[in-house]
Formats: sequence, C-alpha cells, structure tokens
Amino acid sequence: MPLHPCFRAAPVWRLGLLTLLSTASALGGTASHAQPASAPIEVRNAQGTLRPEASLTWRAPAAARLQFTVQGKFKGLPYQTRAQLDWLPQGQRYEAAQEVQIPVLGSRRQSSVGSIAPQGLQPEIFLDRSRKEYSTTFDAAAGQIRFSRGSDPAPWQRGTQDRMSVFFQVAGMLAAAPQRYPVGTQITVQAASSSRVAPWTFTVRGTEELQLPAGRMSAIKLEHSSDSGAADGLQSALWLAPGLQYLPVRIRMLEDGGRDELDLKLQSHSKP
Repeated sequence: MPLHPCFRAAPVWRLGLLTLLSTASALGGTASHAQPASAPIEVRNAQGTLRPEASLTWRAPAAARLQFTVQGKFKGLPYQTRAQLDWLPQGQRYEAAQEVQIPVLGSRRQSSVGSIAPQGLQPEIFLDRSRKEYSTTFDAAAGQIRFSRGSDPAPWQRGTQDRMSVFFQVAGMLAAAPQRYPVGTQITVQAASSSRVAPWTFTVRGTEELQLPAGRMSAIKLEHSSDSGAADGLQSALWLAPGLQYLPVRIRMLEDGGRDELDLKLQSHSKP
C-alpha cells in the first residue's frame, strides 16, 4: 500500500479517514474471498473467554468533524499534510465516505451506506472507486454479500461490517459500555472489502495520555491486526477518546518494515 496520500476536503457525507487502515487490504486485494468462520462480532476477555453475543451493546457517537495533522513516510521519504474526518448518523440511517489523492494511483473514494440497529451498524452497500469502481452489496433478503469484482458471494450475517463501518462499529461498542472492554480484550469483526470478507481484530491496550495539536487528551489504545500473511504486513494502532464519545484522536500505521508510515493526530473538532 502506498501510504503517501494527499487528502482533499470533502462534503460532510464524504467521511472516513479511519478507512485508511483498510486501504492496504483494498489495494492489494485479490479476486478470492474468505468465508466467515465465526460470528460477525466476537469479544473475548484477556483469558480468551468468549462473551455472549447478546451482551453486546452499541451507541452511536454524535455527528462530529475532526481535523488532523498528518506526518508520514513513503518509501522512507517524509511528508506532511492534513486530513479531515466527518461522521454523520441521521436517525436510523448513516452515511460515511472518504476521498483521498494517492500518488500514482490518483483519486480514491470509499463510501458506506446503511442502517443503525440496536447492536450497531448494518451496511447495505460499500463502494470503492479509484481507476475503477467496485461495489459490495449486503443483501439481507438473499442472505448474501455480493462483490462486483467477480468473487463468489459470501454468506450475509447481521453485524458483518465493511472496511469503513468497522471502525465506527468498534467506537460505538466502547461508547455504550466502556467497562466491558478492559486491557487485553480482543474485538474481532468480520469486515467486507471489495472482494472478500475477513476478520479484523482489535486488542485493547489501555489508556494513554496523548499530547496532540488539539491539546492533551486521554485515549484508549487499540492495536489492530488484519489477516494478511505478508512479511511486510500492516501494523496499526487506533486511539479512541472517551471525551469525544470514543471517536479517534490518533491513527498510526506502519508497513513495509517501517518504510511506509502514516500518523494522524487530532488538531481540532467541531460539529459538521
């Protein structure tokens, strides 16, 4: 994944810098897909004990616009830029999208649209557009997740996310019941890209005090791992701030043995 993006400001419905955490998989995706081997969302404590699915609760963070400063490296060469994240829930519906400029590849836009249920987000369609546009359709009536890239359909399960909604899903879970996610907790979410469904696992590492351009904030650190088996695979971390309803205040990614790096730090926040 080239991690040297130049971000463009976008309308409020063009959201989702969090999905930069998924771009590595999306850019390197293949025509195959993985059938989910477990429940769409699983939470295990530090000892590995599975929490009953019925105990999972979710609360939508309020609409917010977050501005970030960005420092990074591309093939070892440093750069700086800015980024914006907007999150817009509206009643029982949500829309999220992101649009970025990536050198060589040009403009890239990803979007997610769906509904809000008691236990979280229910995506209906995920679009991924760069040189071509691909779609992932969540067809509850047919019981299938379909991929326009030609992959075989995956079985639809309520709670499966896409590569954008997954981050808001996790944020809403912590916002609803933070005491249920102590250090060592693992949250695994089945997330669909433009070609397959695969697990994303977040491990809670505890609260840290961050000195950000926006000021000093307490935030819960989650480390993320994807299903990639590449030797130079993605390492990432996400910091969610209780004072901002568990929305992200820092996002950091490393790839290619550290030669590619992306570090977003909150500069300001407001209502969209």
